[in-house]
Amino acid sequence: MIQPLRTLHRRTFVALAFVLPMVIVTGLASRHPRLPSGSAPVQLPGSAHLVRESGTLWPKHAMRTEFYGDSSHPGEIDIVLIPAKELNEPDLLLYWSADPPSRDTLPASARLIGPFTVGKPFTLPPNGSGYLVLFSLAHQRVFDTAQVEKLP
Repeated sequence: MIQPLRTLHRRTFVALAFVLPMVIVTGLASRHPRLPSGSAPVQLPGSAHLVRESGTLWPKHAMRTEFYGDSSHPGEIDIVLIPAKELNEPDLLLYWSADPPSRDTLPASARLIGPFTVGKPFTLPPNGSGYLVLFSLAHQRVFDTAQVEKLP
């Protein structure tokens, strides 16, 4: 009784040894190509001018932050976030908050600015100083935080 089962298991494992690598290779070959997250062209209005640039606002990750003002919309500040290397965190969302986040949770006053995209301009709320918060929706935790002082 044991010998026929051993024979069946041996044949099954030999078959899996050939089938599984083919399934994995086929799956990898059929994946959609990743879009490069390099420097995407910044789409700012022609009347926008650089107000401030900082590479040290984000304590956990190296990310260049550019603040732009627009002469046609005074008081409106746009930001562009450009990380030094690709951020491998799923579903990052950018929030604005007047209150600092506590540990890994968003403050109740946090306001969604939009899904994080490299090089995309985001408009900041006009209430002056506060915190930019990158939040990972998939992991339900704060990815990084930057304190922003009142800009001219």
